[in-house]
Amino acid sequence: MAARRAAGSSTLTRAPAKTLSWTPDGKRLKLERVLPQRVGQTKELWVRVADQHRHLMRLLILRVPEEVAEPRRAELEADAKRRQQPVRQRAWELAAWTILLTDAPAKRLSLQEALVLLRERWQMELLYKLWKHYGRIDEWRTVNPWRVWCELYAKLIGLLLQHWLMLLFAWHDEQRSLVKLAQVVRDTAGSLMEALAGNRSLRSALRTIRLRMGSGTQMNKRRKHPNSAQLLQCGFPNWELSP
Repeated sequence: MAARRAAGSSTLTRAPAKTLSWTPDGKRLKLERVLPQRVGQTKELWVRVADQHRHLMRLLILRVPEEVAEPRRAELEADAKRRQQPVRQRAWELAAWTILLTDAPAKRLSLQEALVLLRERWQMELLYKLWKHYGRIDEWRTVNPWRVWCELYAKLIGLLLQHWLMLLFAWHDEQRSLVKLAQVVRDTAGSLMEALAGNRSLRSALRTIRLRMGSGTQMNKRRKHPNSAQLLQCGFPNWELSP
């Protein structure tokens, strides 16, 4: 956090249950006394965190319903079982709140914007899923190690080309679906191969891909669980309260 701050950047993170905090004037803060109790109620305050450096940060708190807290507790139980350790009582209790820490001022990042921004980390996981599930980058059809390497590098080259085409023709529009864009690349791969082989114009093949990516590749909008593009575009105040 200190390094990012020195570089002119800000930090946004979930506050682990074991996080210790103090008031700006150095008094130990008892979190239980400031937690909002009504579902949907929020709380913001400046605190100091980290035992040694005492960084000044904003503490953002949202009370969530039990329908949201219960899956979190189930995840805590599953993780504790995997680690063969008991669930920490404090973590169990704090599952009823979304608690964030940031050193970005409110004029740069509101609480609602922080909730939306935090979940954007998942977009990288969706990109990896696209490569693995649809590109099958972790699958091969042989036991010959040299053929495995050959197939792996061929898929990597294909996915690199796919991603380059997405960046070129659709990355500016957050409403585009990566899955649908990847399908366009697969559907037009034949024309692209013809162009690379010199049997047709590369410009013509790229124009076809651009036109295909520009139509029918929007993400499906959702009312109950809005996707990230919807949240970034207009914001949905109650999405965090939905199970």
